[in-house]
Amino acid sequence: MRKMSLLAAAVLILQLGFILSYVSAFHQPTPHAIPIAVVTEAGLPEGLDQQTTDRLNAIDGAPLEARTAADTAEVRSLLRDREVIGAYVVGANGTDTLITASAAGSSEATALQSIFTEVDAAQGRQFVVRDEIPVGVHDNRGLSGFYLSVGWVVGGYLLAAAFGLLIGAPTSRRETWMHVGILAVYSLASGTLGAFLTTHVLETFAGHWFPLTLLGTGVVFATGLFTMGLRALIGVAAVPAAIALFVILGNPSAGGAFGSDVLPSLYASIGRWITPGIGTEGVRSIVYFSGTGLGQPALGLTLYIVIGALLMVAAALRRRYAHNPMSSRETSKV
Repeated sequence: MRKMSLLAAAVLILQLGFILSYVSAFHQPTPHAIPIAVVTEAGLPEGLDQQTTDRLNAIDGAPLEARTAADTAEVRSLLRDREVIGAYVVGANGTDTLITASAAGSSEATALQSIFTEVDAAQGRQFVVRDEIPVGVHDNRGLSGFYLSVGWVVGGYLLAAAFGLLIGAPTSRRETWMHVGILAVYSLASGTLGAFLTTHVLETFAGHWFPLTLLGTGVVFATGLFTMGLRALIGVAAVPAAIALFVILGNPSAGGAFGSDVLPSLYASIGRWITPGIGTEGVRSIVYFSGTGLGQPALGLTLYIVIGALLMVAAALRRRYAHNPMSSRETSKV
C-alpha cells in the first residue's frame, strides 16, 4: 500500500507538471523582440527607414526588434541567413509590404500580421503580405518537423527506460557496451526510417532524406544515451526525470505550435537546448534554410551525448567502489 501510494503521488506530480507547463507556455502567446528589417522604397524622404525603425522599436511591450536594410535583396539574404524572420517595406504609394518567412515559424508570421495590422491602421495605411520562405505544401503550419522530432525523442527515451525497467542498468563494462551498441543500432534505424517516412512515403520533406537521417540518428542517440546514463546513476527515478525534461519542458518549448518569439521567456530560452527543440530547429534548418543554423542543434546533441557518457562513467565508478571499497581507496591515495 505504501509503495502504491508513493507511486500514485509521483504520477500525480508528473500529471500536474504536464498541465502547468503546457498551459503556462500556450495560454497567452505574446510576441517579444521578433527580429525584422525595415526598408523604404525609392522616392521617400531620406531617413524615413530609421524613423520607422525607431517607431516600431518603441511599441509598448517591445514585440519587435527592428533594424534597417538597404533594399529587398538584402532582406532576402537576411531571411535566408536567419538573422531576421520578417521585413516591413514602406511603400511610396501608401501601400506597404510585410515580408514573412513562415518556414521559420508560422506563429511568428501570424504575430507580425497582427502587429502591422494595428500599425498601419493607426497611420491610415494598408499593407500586403508576401511569404518569402513559405512552408512546404505538405507541411501544414510547419508542424511536421516538430512531430518528427517528438517521435524521435520519444523513441530514444522509451528504449532507454525499457532497458532500465525490464533489464536493469548495466553491471559490467561488457553490458554497458552492449546497451550502448544496441541503442546506436536502434538510433540509426529510427533516424533512417523516420526520415524515409517523411521524405518518401508522405513526401513532406522530399529530397532531404540523408541529412534528416543523420539528424534523427543524433536526436535518438543523444536522448537515449542521456536517459540511459541517468538510469545507471540514479535508478528508476531516471524515468520520471526524463519525462519531465523531454516531455513536460521539452515539448511546449520546442517551437512547434508556437515559436520562441511568442513563448514566455523561460520556454524561449530552454527550448533550443532540449532535444525536441533541437530536432525541430534542425529539421527547419535542413528543409527550408539549406542547413543554415545547424550549428546550435549539432552542439546541443553533442552535449547530451557527452553528458550521457559521463553519467555512465560515473555510475561505473560508483559500482566499482561499492564492490571493492578498499581497492578504490588505495587507488585514490596513489
